[in-house]
This record gives sequence, structure tokens and C-alpha cells, in this order.
Amino acid sequence: MGKSFYIPDYELVIEIARGSYGQVWLARSVLGAWRAVKIVQRSLFDDSRPYQRELNGIRHYEAISRGHEGLIDVLHVGRNDEEGYFYYVMELADDQVVGQSVRSADYSARTLQSDLNARESLPIEECAYIGGELADALHYLHAHGLVHRDIKPSNIVYVNGRPKLADVGLVAGSGVASGEVGTLGFLPAEGAGDWRGDLYALGKVLYEASTGMDRNSFPDLPPTARGLSARDPLMQLNRLLLRACSGDEREAFQDAASLAAALRQLNAPSFFAGPFTWREKRLLVLAAALAFLLLASDALLVYLGWGRQEAQPVAVEEVVPAEGDSVHGKFESNSGR
Repeated sequence: MGKSFYIPDYELVIEIARGSYGQVWLARSVLGAWRAVKIVQRSLFDDSRPYQRELNGIRHYEAISRGHEGLIDVLHVGRNDEEGYFYYVMELADDQVVGQSVRSADYSARTLQSDLNARESLPIEECAYIGGELADALHYLHAHGLVHRDIKPSNIVYVNGRPKLADVGLVAGSGVASGEVGTLGFLPAEGAGDWRGDLYALGKVLYEASTGMDRNSFPDLPPTARGLSARDPLMQLNRLLLRACSGDEREAFQDAASLAAALRQLNAPSFFAGPFTWREKRLLVLAAALAFLLLASDALLVYLGWGRQEAQPVAVEEVVPAEGDSVHGKFESNSGR
């Protein structure tokens, strides 16, 4: 049956995934909430340094994970030094069939990979939506000095139908370059040490999702793309992916936010059609608040001006006699009766 683990306040129900350094379990809290628990074992590492590096990465990631909807939430991190493992508790991905209505034994996580297994490829609009959400999440992650380093379809999960970056065991500080981490085909030649590696990997993910082709076939397009105009959505998306995976700094995106905006533009030709990045949302809120204040101040000025107008004395209208008539003549006529 293998080694048993003790996770305080959680019942480990079934193992749902296994990797090089540990397992992911479906777990239930003392309050009945379903969670995913990843357990990382020291004995599976050659030495203590990568083990400690993973623990440090999770510590840093946990502090910011709940700040963006495109990142899997880490709810708790713990360790058992006597037994030689650490663990972290995460929100649970949707089941492929029943979503969040989990029935334990038949649970199977919905990932982008499981969607591609069932559908082969996704519509361009869906690829642009997924890419925009994940690129925005990467921008948030990079802004906090971290990189994911292992973006691939199986590490993108859905929670309540929303795509999220998961399997965060390789998250590390930007600049920790290493060609030994990540997955072949999703790694740039220089390795996965900084934000450029994350953009490259996301570009390859979207290539597989949009074409149904293997990442190693990039940048080839399927035969169905022959004869398509430059304005076709597939060709527009392909131009963005070429930039995301480019090693030329003059062509490549300058950050994940730029990639997110470009992907969202495919589905939102008008700026006000949305959706927006987390920075754009802040700017829109500030702009809306400023517009409200300006309208309120204008309304107040109008009100005060109207009040002054009401307070002025009413002028007596002067009666102008008609031509050939006079007030004196009228009096005379009345007095003659």
C-alpha cells in the first residue's frame, strides 16, 4: 500500500496523481470540504537542496496565490521533518464530469490536457480566452518575483470552469535558471529561469490547443490552414504565438501583460468590450470614480447656481401700450361711461 502520511485535520481519501517527488491526494477536511493535498518526500530527492528549494518556492507562492483568480489557491503549507516530507493543501480542481460535485472514488481532475484528449483542439476564441487568463496570472506571478517553470496542458486545471495554473512545485524566484526543470518541448533553449521561459511555454500550450498538433511540430500549421487569409483568427493567434516563443527580443513580448492584452484583443476588438487585466480593472475603477466625482461636482454647481437664481427678486413686467392707444385714453373712456 505504500507509506502512510498524517495530515492534520484532513482525511486522505484516494491518490489522484503521482510525480517524481511525491503524490497528490484527494482529501476531505474535518468540515467536509474536498481539497487536493500534495505531499513531497525528502527521500525522493538526491540531496536536500532541491527539496528545500521546493519548500521555499511553495512558501513564497502560498503568500500570493489567493491574490489572482488564474492561480491555484494554496490554503495551507505544513511539514513533518521526522517522517521526511512537507505538504500543501490546495483548492480542488473540477471533476471532468460533475465539476465540484465530487463523489470521491470516481474523481478525475479536469485539466486542459483532459479537454484536449477529448476534443483534440479548441476553438480559437476559447484558446484566446484561456491564454489571456493565464498570461494575466503569469504577469501577477512575475510582478511578485516568481516564475512557474513548468507550464503544460496537464498543469492547467479548471476550478468552477475557470482555467488556473496548477502544479506549482517548481515555482521559484526569477533568475534561478535551470535546464533540469520543466518539460521538454515547453522549455526554451536557455532554460526556465525567468519570465520569458513562462511565456514560451504558454505559447507552446496554446499552439497545441489551437492546432491539435504536438508542441515539437511548432511552428508548422495544420493542412487546413492553407489558403487562410491573414485576418483569419487562427492566423492572428499564430502571429502572437510566434512572438511569445521568439528568441529575438525585438519581436518578443516585453512581459506577460502585453501577451494577455494581445490575446484578449482577439476576442474583444473594442477596448470597452473587455475583458481586462487586473491592472486595467484598477484603472477602470479609478476612472469611473473620477467620472462620478466630476459629474457630482457639476451637479452641485448647477444646483447652487439654480438656488441663486431662485433667490433673486422677481422683476415686474412692464406693460407696453399698443400703437395708437394709451393708458390715459383708456382712463378717459372708462370715466366717460
